[in-house]
Amino acid sequence: MSLTQVIFLKELRETLRDKRVILGVIVSPLLLTPCLMGAVIFFGSKKAVEQQTATLEVGIYQEAEFPELTDFIETNESIEVSRYQSRDESIDAIKSFQSRAVVVIPPTARSSFQSQGTAPIEILYDQANENSGNAHGRLRGVLNEFNKQQIKSRLASADLDESFIQPTQINSTSIAEDTAVSGFVLSIFLPYIVIMGAAFGGLNTAFDLCAGEKERGTMETLLVSPASRNDIVRGKLYTIFVVSLLSAICSILGIVAAISFGQQIVSSLFGESFSLSYVNLAALVAIVVPLALLSSAALLLVSTFARNPKEAQAYIFPFIVIFLFPAALSFVFDAESPLYVGFIPVLNIALSMKQLLSDAFDLPFFTVTLASSLAYAWLSIRLVASFFQRESILFRS
Repeated sequence: MSLTQVIFLKELRETLRDKRVILGVIVSPLLLTPCLMGAVIFFGSKKAVEQQTATLEVGIYQEAEFPELTDFIETNESIEVSRYQSRDESIDAIKSFQSRAVVVIPPTARSSFQSQGTAPIEILYDQANENSGNAHGRLRGVLNEFNKQQIKSRLASADLDESFIQPTQINSTSIAEDTAVSGFVLSIFLPYIVIMGAAFGGLNTAFDLCAGEKERGTMETLLVSPASRNDIVRGKLYTIFVVSLLSAICSILGIVAAISFGQQIVSSLFGESFSLSYVNLAALVAIVVPLALLSSAALLLVSTFARNPKEAQAYIFPFIVIFLFPAALSFVFDAESPLYVGFIPVLNIALSMKQLLSDAFDLPFFTVTLASSLAYAWLSIRLVASFFQRESILFRS
């Protein structure tokens, strides 16, 4: 084996002995992420079902009789109706949670309705209260159903067909396959999670391999070994790279596992099968490689410059900005972005992931992204190697 391989295997063995690395890089993404997402999906869907089936208390305050509407509201089985004698009483009922929302019928409502006009109806509710907001939505649905029935009645009395008020009928047909729809949904948030895994998965490892060795006084022993400083840099870099790449892959697998476990719930939410192509998953892992290499080189650069792990943590803020800000921008940028965006570090990786997941693959953009990311990683590696040649940096006190 070459000296680089010896150093790499030695550092990797010591890194994998650290329980913090195992917990943060493997256990958390593969177990905690699916459990947390599964819990969110389960309780979120359960709450949505409860909101749809719950019987809500609502009220009616009418300044003039409007039996056609009030009788229709009271026959709805999903709501319990109370009557109020004034607007102030209705507001007090909402504030005291006796009613979640109140329908207010003004004096001219029925006369406008009977003259084939539009009856003004008001709904009082508390926007700051979730149950009140649900009641508001439920009442709007009931009133919309009343409107549909009355429109049919008016058309029938005028001897007109329903098509009279419907000049066009629009049918939307999506040509996207299930995997494309699934990928599009994943492309909204998965790149951000993967970038965070690749960027910060090797954080503790990087700080321990250089800044930690300076603090422990073992850096000198390594420097006087037969290995050249370039061998030492490559060995440490490969170790951080493996940990960062493993963290990113585990993040991907954790998200996919969570979605797979919640397949039935997700299908009910999206109305169709939720699946992801294995080819897309493989391409995702491939595009993460230069990102992991870039983040590993950047972390090793910070660790090399710092005197100890505590100082390295103080220097990490610029690193966080470099990776976190472009990752956050991926929520704003479309997958189909101009070619020059492919030269922006980290953001280009996130958008390439979006393209791969949403079947909007652009070969020139992917090529520019891959080439530029590898170039940035190479420059970072060269900078780290130059730091290792300077005694003033390696033995800062």
